[in-house]
Amino acid sequence: MPADKIKPLERMFYPASVAVVGASSSAAETGWVKRLLDFGYKGKIYPVNPKVREIRGLTAYANISDAPDPVDYAILNVPARAAPQALRDCVAKGVKFVHCYSAGFGEDGSEEGKRLESEIVRIITGTGTRLLGPNCMGIYCPESGMTFGDDFPKAEGRIAVVSQSGAEASRLVLLCRDVNLFFSKVISYGNAADLDAPDFLEYLAMDKKTGIIAVYVEGVKDAPAFMSAVRKCRAKKPVIILRAGTTENGARAALYHTASVTRSEETWDTFFKQTGAIPALTTDETADIVQGLSRIRKMNGRRVAIVGRGGGIGVVATDICERAGLKVPPFSKETQAKLHEIRPDAGAGLRNPVEPKLGMEGATEFYLRGLPIIDMDTETDIILIQMAVDIYGGSGADLKQTLTESAYALCAASDSIRKPLAVALFTGGRAETVLAAAAARDILTKAGIAVFPAVESAARAISKIPITKS
Repeated sequence: MPADKIKPLERMFYPASVAVVGASSSAAETGWVKRLLDFGYKGKIYPVNPKVREIRGLTAYANISDAPDPVDYAILNVPARAAPQALRDCVAKGVKFVHCYSAGFGEDGSEEGKRLESEIVRIITGTGTRLLGPNCMGIYCPESGMTFGDDFPKAEGRIAVVSQSGAEASRLVLLCRDVNLFFSKVISYGNAADLDAPDFLEYLAMDKKTGIIAVYVEGVKDAPAFMSAVRKCRAKKPVIILRAGTTENGARAALYHTASVTRSEETWDTFFKQTGAIPALTTDETADIVQGLSRIRKMNGRRVAIVGRGGGIGVVATDICERAGLKVPPFSKETQAKLHEIRPDAGAGLRNPVEPKLGMEGATEFYLRGLPIIDMDTETDIILIQMAVDIYGGSGADLKQTLTESAYALCAASDSIRKPLAVALFTGGRAETVLAAAAARDILTKAGIAVFPAVESAARAISKIPITKS
């Protein structure tokens, strides 16, 4: 059976040809044709612009009907008032998927905008053409060379995003890129005049190249279909949902963003209980949960061993973890005795949290000698490292070198322990500590270790990871 019959949206992510209707001919053009060429899209690109004959070395056509071959995917980069005729031309050409990048439809609240949106829906009804948008950024699929971000990574991964907001989708891509996590498919679908979240989720549930799904939603048009699609995904892979517009003014903002609104907290609470989807409150938290699910090996429980600066910092970290629903119990007597052998001067600082010797050099030594001891502790399930770079002192190249050595020591220790490991890497406000911490984060995340900017974000993410009983 053809792939299109098994997965109707397959050609949207893997088009053999793309037409850009309203392609810019400006020398400084940074739009869709340049974006696809620079990203490495290998299919045929047909710029459509009646005023020029060539764009970026490609033949330009006065109308999409003039393109010499079939077109799988068309991008409408035209004013809203011109979109209906451009869409009619696409339907006549037999285009399978049309991405309406243009804004100025139902989301602007005007009668004209609503009329235009109704018109483009009528134009595709009963045809073989499906519409993505309007008012959206479209598709990012590194494997096929499709992108809507000029600085999106070309590396492929197993994370998928379904988002009403192009900006939120872009931010999530970049947050994950910074910790070396990459994507299979990202969809920005805007007003959802035709294709909607359930359509994309149904596809992703079957997509073997996707392991984690993140959703940003402002409103749900078909609640039963949405719930059914999320359940299908959850049967095979985790789903994180960031729902926006749940406050009065947030709802107002959503209404004028994508003409959507779903406010009831009780409804969403019931939804999460019935589907098993993971709730997130912000894009940063969504990225943290994605990282936790991607990198923290299966946990047998929520008992945390905290390794880092003691005193008040350790007390605060303990409170943060406990408030997030985690537990920070004392180590077993046996573990404390073994830690005392390598840190005889620590006193009560061996109970949990445990404090390595002062300075990053002392921390590096402790990672190699102390973490294997904590790994054997029977009272804890996961190890959380506090790397408080901002208070260790040091500067310039010395700080970067010491922190780099510490990061490599953590990587070595991680390879030899069974408990999952997470790192809260503080940076402080000095430029040199920020740069040193960024270099250490790159080392750790490339080694598959989850790195969070603070204990708060680490604790929230860990609390959302499902428990797996061994």
